[in-house]
Formats: sequence, structure tokens, C-alpha cells
Amino acid sequence: MALSYINQLRVAVGSLFLMGVVTLGGLAAPDLASAQVLDRVEIVETSTAAEIHIVFNTRALYLRHTPSQQGDLIRLFLDFPDLDRSRGFQRELVASPPSDLIPKFQVTFPDQATNGLSIRFAKPVRFRVSQRDIRSGSRIVISVKLDQAEAPPSLAPEVKVPSPATPPAITGKKELFEVPPFRPGMSMEKYAGDLMELGRTALAAGDHEKAVQIFNSLLNLPPSKQSQEAQELVGVARERNGETSKAKAEYEHYLKAYPDGEGAVRVQKRLAALAEAMAQIAQSKTGEKARKKIDQMQVYGSVYEYYYGGYSQSKITDKLTNSTTSFNNHDQSLLLSSFDVTGRYRKDEYDNKLVVRGTQAYNLLATSDLRRNISRLRALYYEHSSQDSYLVRVGRQPGNQGGILDFRFDGLWVRYTAVPQFLNINLLAGQPRQFSLSSGYVPDDPRNFRADLKRYFYGVNVDIGPIGQAWSGNLYVINQMVNGVVDRRAVGTELRYGANGKNAFSLIDYDVSFNVLNVAMLSGSWVTEGTTYTFLADHRRTPYLQTTNALFGTPNATFETINTANESLLREQAKAVTATSDLFLAGVLHAVSKDWQLGGDVRLNRISGTGATNCLLIRPGTSILFLDPNATTDAACSLQALPGTGNIWTYTAQAIGANFPFENTTFVANASYISSPAYRGQSLTLNSLARFGQQLRFDTFVLLYHQKDSFGVELYRATPTVRIDYRFFDNWTFEATGGLEKTVQNSATQKDTTTREFFFFGLRWDFS
Repeated sequence: MALSYINQLRVAVGSLFLMGVVTLGGLAAPDLASAQVLDRVEIVETSTAAEIHIVFNTRALYLRHTPSQQGDLIRLFLDFPDLDRSRGFQRELVASPPSDLIPKFQVTFPDQATNGLSIRFAKPVRFRVSQRDIRSGSRIVISVKLDQAEAPPSLAPEVKVPSPATPPAITGKKELFEVPPFRPGMSMEKYAGDLMELGRTALAAGDHEKAVQIFNSLLNLPPSKQSQEAQELVGVARERNGETSKAKAEYEHYLKAYPDGEGAVRVQKRLAALAEAMAQIAQSKTGEKARKKIDQMQVYGSVYEYYYGGYSQSKITDKLTNSTTSFNNHDQSLLLSSFDVTGRYRKDEYDNKLVVRGTQAYNLLATSDLRRNISRLRALYYEHSSQDSYLVRVGRQPGNQGGILDFRFDGLWVRYTAVPQFLNINLLAGQPRQFSLSSGYVPDDPRNFRADLKRYFYGVNVDIGPIGQAWSGNLYVINQMVNGVVDRRAVGTELRYGANGKNAFSLIDYDVSFNVLNVAMLSGSWVTEGTTYTFLADHRRTPYLQTTNALFGTPNATFETINTANESLLREQAKAVTATSDLFLAGVLHAVSKDWQLGGDVRLNRISGTGATNCLLIRPGTSILFLDPNATTDAACSLQALPGTGNIWTYTAQAIGANFPFENTTFVANASYISSPAYRGQSLTLNSLARFGQQLRFDTFVLLYHQKDSFGVELYRATPTVRIDYRFFDNWTFEATGGLEKTVQNSATQKDTTTREFFFFGLRWDFS
């Protein structure tokens, strides 16, 4: 035990030292940097699953995933409606927190250039994917079925299982119950039926372990007529094999998926008998030994260093003069460092955490100190909680909860559990960190970790549920102030539903001070036999309506400009400059065979125009605003009316193949057509990911894009990319990517050709 604590202390000291070097190095001159899309990963334990919550700093729309239900590599396909799809996102990786429930995993974003995400586990798991919320940030949830080893206790009462019509003679050979391969041209329903007969035979023969494997193979197929019975019988097989906790989880999953009918009555009786048997075992053990005490310290996280480089060559040809100009440019040389460290100490029912996350970007091509070093302290908080009682968290912490619209805030969160597993009351207060009038402002600059009560918020929200094992929700009230003026005052509600293959989430946010609907959205998915449907309807103000929105067009404005004398003028200005966004999406994914899925979606996106405003000026010697009556609408200080985007339609088709063209290879083809009043665009992407054991991945990607705008300007772009990912010593990862982008833009008067070579490489250390 002493040696373990010494090793953990060494890890902690070394990590904190490296974090200090990285952070202090970046304090010299903060500057704007590209926004981090992936925020954090959490593990939430439930009675039947361990939930992996992947949290983003922007809206991330879940489209589809592969494989369907089981594997050691999950690839999620996402869309980001608030971000430019043509931009390249920086590499982000998050390692799994320590857990006794699920294997180690690593989250990587982006997954090649698809703007998707991949999760790689140390061994295969069974899982389900859902989306819990979409606001200024999003949360994707991977529910992993528990698979904990345990010593077999006494068996629960036997359950009779009907034998197959003509069971084959039992030879005693293991090969008798091997799962047959799925062959091309075979009917999926026929294959599922064969597996059902084989599983029932193995169960009748007493080979319960093989029966579990066979029923799991059947359940990993797209949903079929055999799925319901297989879910029941896999619980029976586990129960007979002495795996009572696993059997209980299988039965509970059956009742959630199939709550009605004769089968549900049988499973409820089995579950009750099993619970009684487990209670008797637990009661007998109570007298044998005292309750186990918890006294555990952990330090875990990750540190990585990446270098990004890029070179470009441009050639501009003037067709009128027949002259050509060439440029060569070293356009990127960036060193990116990141750390994510958690110290955790648990004693009995109390849990304590200290979390520190941050990044530093050193731009070797910057010509000024302002842009050379950019440091971000994304989290620095202490959390203390008591099981089923309360939680207190103080410091820089994640936002996007309880009506908070910022990615993170500096402040306090207190949760009181009024009714365990049903009702929580949350109080929040602090300072948002995403807004500033300074041109060189970095929202997460460590130097902003200070008290500044010019802008603050406080609110209360209540978590309710689950109700009926399917419904849960949240109600909130929040008030945000700036210098005594209401910046935002809103009420809202979240409602979630999850059962029988259906998942839905809705959010309504209404500002009672502006009397404006900020957000109204509904998203969800529906899984049927072999097919998954997704949908989204989203209406919102963009950005969210706040009084401070008015200051973006006011020269020399500061927070002192927001005061009670200017309140009515600012609020009218804020309404005029804040647009409205509408997004609708409908998608489908269908398994046409064991290894192939075909899918697609249709998206409609539009952003309204904004009204023209005259000059807002500050009266000399005061902080009072006034409208300049002499300014013309085209003056520099006036905000021009901006037209809306009109309807932008995007049609996408996708094919996902497993074990193609080789075993342990995933192939993805994606074709899109974009139609808008300003341009027409077509894209084709081809991606092949090959794995060689658990250590090495080889990823190839090709993007082909064509666009023609309303002025007749055409753009062609081709981007081939190759990446390798090698994991060694169990917790070290080396990554490298190289690619080429060729762009040709052609108009009636000019032709531009650009060739860009880009690459990155780096090393990552995950520790626990």
C-alpha cells in the first residue's frame, strides 16, 4: 500500500510540475485561439450500465454510428451547425477515468477529417448511443452494459425453457455450438432464426456459457423477430451459469425494451425470484464480515504535446492581362500542449475531487507577443460530495447546465438530494467567462480567474426523475446582471424520454425580461428492426439574446456603458442585431447485412437577417449612450442590415462497411449535395480505417469537393490524408498525420491555384 501511494505521489508531482511549466509559459501573452470543440468525458454509473458522457463546447448533432451494438471501436458521425464545416479542427484526445465497470477507452476528435469522433476500448463492449441535450453545447451518451466478473453464488430457482422441436443429439463436443458465419446472400431473419435454435439447444444441453455467446451474437445483429426472446433467454443462460448480477441486468434490460406482454410477466417473476435469492446471500454475508470501508486515493489524467506544420504554394493568373503571380508561404508552425489531471480521494461515503485542465499554444510564426503564447485554463475546481446527499463544487467549472449558456464559469454549484434517485435541487452562482469587449480576449485565460462583479449570474434548478423508468427532466430559473442592468433573465425546462428503442430530448428557454423565446428544440432517435431514425427541430436566437449583444457595434464601449440610463436603448439595439436560426434534420440508417449499413439525412438550415441600426455613441465625459441623428446608415459606426441566408438544403447519403476490403477494416463513403441561394456544392469523402491488433491503426481519407456560386465562380478541392496511430507501453500513444490539399478557383477574370501540405505529430501519455 505504501509503495502504491508513493507511485501515485510521483505521478501527481510530475504532472503538476509539467502543468505549471505549460501554464506559466502561456501567461506571458494570451491571445485568441481556435475554439476547443470537445470539452470533457465523464463516467456516470447506473444500475444496469456505465454511461460515458461526451460533452462538447458547441452544438453537436448525432447522425449515426458504427458498429450497431458491440465492438471495441465505435465511430460516431456528427454535424456541427454553428461551426464552419470547411475548417479543420485541432486534434483533441481524452482518456477514460478509472472505472471498475468498463474497460479503458480513449476518445479521439476529429475522427480523421469527417468531423466525427471515435472511441477505442481495450476490449469489446456492448453499448447503446443516444443524445441527451443540445443547447450551446451538446452531450452524447454511450451506455455500456455492465460486465463485472463475480463469484457464482447459489442459483436462483430453475426456469423451464422450451426445447427446440428436434434437438440434435448431444455429442459433448464444443464444436457443436460454435456460431456459424453469416454468408453473402443469406437472409438476416433466417440467420437469426438459426442462432435462436442453436442457443436453445445449447441451453437445453447445459452448456450455459456457449448459450450466452450464441444469444449475444444474435442480439448483436440488427433487431429481428428473434431479438425479444433472445434477450429473455440470455438472462436465463447467465442465471444458470451463476452470473446473477449479469442475469439481473439482462432481465431489467428486457423489461425496459419489452415492458408489455406474456414475456414481461415471466421475466418479472424471474427477476423477483433472483432478487430474493441475492438478498438471502447478502444477508448471510452480513453476519460474516463487517461493512467494507473505502479509503482510496487516485491521480489520473493525460498529458500530450503535438506539433502542427504547414506549407502552401499559390499561383494567381489574371486572365485579362495573361499574367501570373506565385507565392510560397510557411503558414503554420504551432506547438500545442495539453493537460487534464484529476486527483480523487474517497473515504466511506464521501468523495473529493480536484480537477485541472488546460492547454497552451505556442505559435512559432507569430510576429507579436500578443499572438505567440495562448494559454487556457479550462477547469480548476474542487468538488466534495456525499453519496445520495449533497455535492459542492467551487472554481472554474463546466457550464451549459441549469440555464447557463456559457461553456464554463467561475463560481459555485451546490446540489442537495431531496429524494434519492428522484429529486435534486441545484443552486448556481458565478461569473460567465465567454464574453469580453477586448480584442485580444481569451475566455479561459488564467488571469481572468478573479472576482469581477460587473457581470454575474445566479439561479436555481430542479432535477426530476426518472419517472416510470423512462421520463426525466429539469426546471430552471436564472438571472444574469451587468452593472445593475438585466443581461438575461430566463426560465426553462428540459424533458427527456428513453425506452423501447426511443430516445427524445426537448428544451425550451424563454427570456422573461425581453419576452422572447430564446430556444425551442426537440431531438430524438427511434430504433426499430434493423433501422434507426433520427430527427431534430431547432429554433433559437443566435447568439442568445442578451443586453451585452448591443455593445458589439458601439465604438469604445466598456461594461460601464451598460447602466440604467442606457438600458432601454441597449435592449432595442440588442434585439435588432440578434438573428434567429432554424434547423431541421431527418435521418435514417438501415442495416442491409451483417457488415453493411446504408444511411442518409436531409437538413434545412436558415438564419434570419438583422435590422439596420444607427450609430450608438458615448456622450463625451460620461458613460451615457445616444443615437447620432446626423450619422447616415452607411457610416462606419452604423450596423448595416444583413440579409438572411435563405433556405440551405443539404442531402447526404452514407455507406458504412465493416471488414471491407479486409478484415478489421472499416470503410465509409459519404456523398453530399448542398443547395442555397448563394451557391451549389457537392462533396464525396472516402475513408478506410485499418487496425493491426490493439496497438496500430492506419487511416486513409480522401475528400473531393466542388462548388459554384451565384456569380459563376467555381471551386474544386481535393484533399488526401494519411494517419498512423501507434500505442505502446499500454499508456503511451504516438500519432502522425500528413496530407495534401489542392484547391482551384476559377472565375471569368481570374484563376487561383493553391497547393497546401500539412502535417502533425505528437506524443500522449495517459496515466492512472
